[in-house]
Amino acid sequence: MFKKIKNIILKTDHFLYKKFGSDKSIKFLQNIKEAKIFFSYLNKIGKESEARFVGGCVRKSLCGENIDDIDIATSLEPEEIKERLTKKNIKVIDTGISHGTVTAILNQKKFEITTLRKDILTDGRHANVQFTLNWEQDALRRDFTINAIYADIDGRIFDPLNGVSDLKNGKIKFIGSSGERIQQDYLRILRYFRFFTQYSKTDHDQDTIKSIKQNINGLNKISNERIFDELQKILSLKNVYSLFSRNQSKEIILNIFPQFKHHERLSRINNLDGKLRNKYDKYLILALLIIDQSNNYEYFCHKYKTSNSIKKRFKNISKNFKDLENKKFYSEENIKKLIYLSNKDDVEDLLLFSACANNKIKTSIIEKLIDYVSICEIPKFPISGDYLKNYGYETGETLGNKLKLLEEKWIANNFVLDKRILEKSLKN
Repeated sequence: MFKKIKNIILKTDHFLYKKFGSDKSIKFLQNIKEAKIFFSYLNKIGKESEARFVGGCVRKSLCGENIDDIDIATSLEPEEIKERLTKKNIKVIDTGISHGTVTAILNQKKFEITTLRKDILTDGRHANVQFTLNWEQDALRRDFTINAIYADIDGRIFDPLNGVSDLKNGKIKFIGSSGERIQQDYLRILRYFRFFTQYSKTDHDQDTIKSIKQNINGLNKISNERIFDELQKILSLKNVYSLFSRNQSKEIILNIFPQFKHHERLSRINNLDGKLRNKYDKYLILALLIIDQSNNYEYFCHKYKTSNSIKKRFKNISKNFKDLENKKFYSEENIKKLIYLSNKDDVEDLLLFSACANNKIKTSIIEKLIDYVSICEIPKFPISGDYLKNYGYETGETLGNKLKLLEEKWIANNFVLDKRILEKSLKN
């Protein structure tokens, strides 16, 4: 996971730097042309001006992961940043200016630029901050050591809290007191489990677990929208099933999300063929956790205000839940019928859900049917309302009922009845 870093160490004042390695992932971060532009503008304003990459983009670069969000820390205050960048015709949005953050957009790429800061007062959700010129103070207000790693545009890292070492060794450590850090923002409980699931090479630190249990009710202060947003990040992890493999993780997660009644289903994902396994997105993972014959998923969707598209996917699985236990469901004929009545994506969801939720169905059958879904072509129903009018049917309920009966007959005969056979039905 962790890419090699050359042990070139440089001393600059009181800062300790290490040179990035030469791997492609690091070069990608360094060579983002828009970032180079921002750095050139932010680093030339004055003696105290300096900018560095920070947080997730540095962590992901070190691990060779794809970089989606780029955060930049700077000694400059927000108004200075805005003034400098807008003069260069760069769009700047006040996304969190009271906390020192603005979003700069260049070539449709977004960069969050945040002034160095320290926390003055926190309430478990938000913090009152004070701007500073001290990089170490800025590092000390962050959540985990692995997120307090900075890098300049030349690839040098500033690592005041040994986050690089912790990342390499798979240690997920809160900065300072875990209890105090959690109480500053209770969402960090879920962030801990995300990073632990993704990076950990050790067991849970028991003091950390103790702090989490002592402060778990603090999540009630966090909006359900923020909780669901963090949950989606957890569910996007390739090894999310491992979250439930340790008793302590499982106990706490089920305390937070009691709707996860079927977490044991996730254990089957790891046994699936790689091609099949890669088809499980975060929402299908969530469906496996919460959907059964009860209203469990409906309650979850209501509580966390999920989108209509998510509700639609879950409803499709829920209404077909009982049918998934019937062997007849897994025939090509039935699958073809379902594709016609809904769409290929909905049918694929049902099959993937069943692969982990139904212990009686062989995964080889699921694999075969998913391949079938991809190539299945449904012919167009050969009879229309206008065509029926030629046989004396007037627009209205009678025509509609006749059309429906003909379509049902066509479907029941595996879509092979041609127009001539259907016409005979019209004459009878």
